[in-house]
Amino acid sequence: MRDDVTFVELLQRDLREVRWPEPAEIRTTARRRSRRTAVAAAAAVLAVASVSAVAVGRAGTPTPAPPGTGVGGRAEISAEAMLTPADVPAETDERLGDTGLDERVRVDDILRTCAQEQGLPTDQAVSRYSRSQTLMGTVEVDGFAPYRRPVISQDVYRLDPGAADRLFADLDRSVAACAGWGQMSRVQRDQGMVDTTVVHQWTVAASAFAGDQAILLRHTMSVEADPATGEPVAIPPRPEDRLVVRVGDLVTVLVPEDPLQPGVPGNTMTQARLLDLARAAAGRLCVAANPGC
Repeated sequence: MRDDVTFVELLQRDLREVRWPEPAEIRTTARRRSRRTAVAAAAAVLAVASVSAVAVGRAGTPTPAPPGTGVGGRAEISAEAMLTPADVPAETDERLGDTGLDERVRVDDILRTCAQEQGLPTDQAVSRYSRSQTLMGTVEVDGFAPYRRPVISQDVYRLDPGAADRLFADLDRSVAACAGWGQMSRVQRDQGMVDTTVVHQWTVAASAFAGDQAILLRHTMSVEADPATGEPVAIPPRPEDRLVVRVGDLVTVLVPEDPLQPGVPGNTMTQARLLDLARAAAGRLCVAANPGC
C-alpha cells in the first residue's frame, strides 16, 4: 500500500513541474500544421512554374509575372503590417505568429452558423495570403497567482478585387438576419452546468472609423429567465467585440480577449480605445496594401 501512495505522490510532483501550453500556443500550432501542406503544395507549383517559364523564355516568348507580384504590387504580407505591442493598450510581452495560403476569412463562426440557418449564402472569402498573430500577456488579479493568457488576436488576409466588398456586404446581411437568434447551450450555474437557451444578438456598434472600410461588430448574449423567479437561469456569457478593417486589398480581423473586454470590472478598454486600436491596425496595413496609403 505504501508503494502505491509513493507512486501517486511522485506522479503529482511530476505533474506540477509540467509546463502546459497556453491556449493560443495550441491554436497557433494547429494552424501551422494545417498550413504546412498548403505551403509545400504552393512551393511545388512555383518550382514547376519556374521551370516552365525558363523553357518558354528560351524559346523567345516572355512570361508575364503573376498578378500582385513584382513592381507595383505586393503579395506576401510582411510582419511590419501587423500590430505591435506598443499599439495595444495592455501590456504584452510575447508574439505568436503564423502565415498561410488560401485561408478562409473568419470573422465570427457563430454568426456564420446563424446565417446558414437563415438560408443566407455563407461561402467564406478565400484569401491569397494571410498572416496571423496572438499577443500574449500576464494577467494579475488580487488574491490569485499571475497567469498567462492571450491579449488580442489578429488575422490579416489579402483578397482578390471585389472580395472585400462582398465580405462587408455579407456581414451586413448576416447581422440583419440574426437579431434575437436562440441556440441551446450549456452555461455555468451555482449548482453546475445547465442546459438553457442563449439568445444571440449582433450589432454594428460603429462603422467607417478606419481605413477604407471598418466595423466594430458586437456580439451580446442573454439567457432565458427562470419561470418561477423571473431571473436569468445563469449568468450570461460576456459580450464579444470584433474589429474588421479594410485597407486596399487587405482585411484584418481583430479579436480582443477577456483582458480587453469593455464593461468588465477592472478593465479600461473603452469603445474609444477599441477604435483607436483599429486605426493603429489600419496604419500598419498601409505598408503591405495594394494600393498603399
